[in-house]
Formats: sequence, structure tokens, C-alpha cells
Amino acid sequence: MSVKRKNNTKLWRVWSMFLKELRLIENDKFALLLVFVLPGMIMGTMWVALNQRRVGGVGQDTSTTKSEDAIIVGVVDLDPTDTFPGEDLSENFTWYLEQSPDFIVVRYDTEEEALNALYADTVDAYAVIPYGFEGNITGDIPAFVEVHISSTKFEEQGAIFSAFDDVVVRFRTDHGWVKGEVRMNEIREFEPVGDYSAATFGVFLLVFSSFIATAATAAQAIVGDVPLNRMLLTPATKMESILAKSLAYFVLGMVQAQFLLLLWMGLFGIVPNTDYLTLNAVLALMAISGSCLGVFISTLCKTRLQANQSFLFLLFSSFIVGTGFMDVGVIDEYYPLNLGRVMIIDTAFKGVALASFTDSIVRIFVFSLAMLFLAWVIFAKRQTLA
Repeated sequence: MSVKRKNNTKLWRVWSMFLKELRLIENDKFALLLVFVLPGMIMGTMWVALNQRRVGGVGQDTSTTKSEDAIIVGVVDLDPTDTFPGEDLSENFTWYLEQSPDFIVVRYDTEEEALNALYADTVDAYAVIPYGFEGNITGDIPAFVEVHISSTKFEEQGAIFSAFDDVVVRFRTDHGWVKGEVRMNEIREFEPVGDYSAATFGVFLLVFSSFIATAATAAQAIVGDVPLNRMLLTPATKMESILAKSLAYFVLGMVQAQFLLLLWMGLFGIVPNTDYLTLNAVLALMAISGSCLGVFISTLCKTRLQANQSFLFLLFSSFIVGTGFMDVGVIDEYYPLNLGRVMIIDTAFKGVALASFTDSIVRIFVFSLAMLFLAWVIFAKRQTLA
């Protein structure tokens, strides 16, 4: 009698339906194959493209930044030499940076202070005027100014280097120098080991695929599920079936995440500036939120065609608002894909601890719970799945 009661508990029923859902996923060989083929094709295409084009780097925006979008740049003057008659050239060069409409200059005494400010995003970049700057120019030797920028600032790099180059040109022109006496040396900070182009594109692909692919498969979880129709005639409740399906597709999403991580790190030799567990934690957040969103879509739709169309809408809208290349306002603060993109970039590139994103993690869980609740509300009112 006690065994019978145990088999009728809510936890037991959720577990049974969870295992049943995993078996259904396992039996659908074609859909299971696509889960791995699609990211494999994307990673493979990127690998071929990068091997055919070794001119390197991410495409840069050569347009200068408008004054209302002035770049905050730190300056570290390490040159005490006094070999040029009439003025301190390192101080004069800093003045040119301060006069530029493209820059807001913050001075630092040491390079360590400037690097910490760059890490904390207090500045967008920092320039180091090295020892011997003035002496090199006086002796007709090229004087290099190092410009450091965070490797996480993908879209800003071109604008910063272009604006800095304009200052160098103006500085040389006003002094009548035409031999390249002052040159810029570009340095990316917090860059993972491996191909930088693959790191910047791949790190976004990780969260995008984990979120979207899981949502895509989960969008078919309930709509038209005839066996579930029969199961709901048993003591199993609709909330239990929703939980079971969400967990099953979460597991599938995590399996795919391992595949993506191994391809990203193996094909391109990427060594992130964080541990493997942290990357998996971020992708787990993407998988669980994507699974819950997909199940919600599945309860909202009455046919598989509607589910497919809804997913396509989700795919393209997420691509528009989740890439980070445009200001989407409050969506950046609450949409899991946008939160995950920031988390994985800062952890993989800067090595930021996951505990620093407590607010984002809470918001992702709140979003997931909200999707489950809405799915239950809609599902509870339906008498049939088709």
C-alpha cells in the first residue's frame, strides 16, 4: 500500500514524465541530430573562413565618434625627459587629447591604476606615453604611444583607434612633422588565448545557441502531444507535465552546450580567462530560460505550424535585440539572452566572478518562473492539446 502511495506522489510523477520525455527526445533521431549539426555547421564555417582569411581582426568601424558620444580615455604620462626646446611634448600631446571633441581625458599616475579603471569600465581605453617619448621625437626616432582597450568592447574598437589616430595626425601636423615621429601601438587587454575573431563571435554564439536552440526544441513539447492527452487523464497534473518537459529540454540544452564549448575551445584554441564550470553555469541559465520560454510558446500555440512560426519570430527578434549592437533600453536589463551575453563576455574575457552578476541571475530565474506560470495558466484552461 505504501509503495502505491509513493508511486502517486507529485515528485514521482514529475520524474516519470521527465524520463518519458527524455526517451521521446532520444527516439527522435533526426531532431536530435539537428541539435548538433546546426552549431557544428556554424562553428565549422567560421573555422574555414578564418583559415582562408588570415588578415585577422574584427571588422572595424572607421567612422569617428560624435562629440556627444565622447570616449572616456585615461592617460598615463611616464615620460619625464626634457630634450625638446620650448615645451614638454608628452604634456603637449595630452593637451591635444583633451582638446579633441572625441575624448574625455582622465589622468592617471600609474599604468596599474589605468588598467584597473579599464577593467571596471570607468574608462573606455587608456593611452600610455612611454619613457623617452620626447627624446625619441627630438632624435627623429618614432615615438610609440600605446593605446589599451578592453577586448570586450567589440564595436567600440574601430571608433577609438580612429579618433586617436586623428589626434596623432593633428599633433604631427601642427608641429610640422611628416616622418611619422609619433605612432600608435594598439593593444587589446583581457583577451583570451586563441583566435580573437573566433573568440568574439563564438562567445556570443554560445549563449545564443543555448538559449534559442533550447527554446526551438521546447516549442514543440506540448502542442499536438497526443500521448500527453492520455496521460492527463491520469492523476498527473498539467503543472507536473510542464515541469517535466522544461527539465527534459533543459538537459538537452546542456548536452548541446558541452558540444558547443568543446568545438569553440578545440577548433580555435580558445583558453577563456575563467574556469569551465563558470561557462557552464552561464549556459545553464540560458538553457533553463530557453526551455521555459519554449514550453510557454508550446502551450500558447494550438498547432505545430503556429509553434514553428512563433519560434521564427522569437529567433529574428532575439537576433535584433540580443546582439548588443543597438540600444534596446529596458530589454537589456531583463531579457535572458542579453543578460547572458554580458555575463559570458565578462567571465570569459575579463575573468569576472559569477557572483558579481547576482542581480542578472535572479532576473533570469524570475523570467523562467514567469514563463512556467504563464504556461500553466494557459495550459490549465485547455481541454485538449490540438
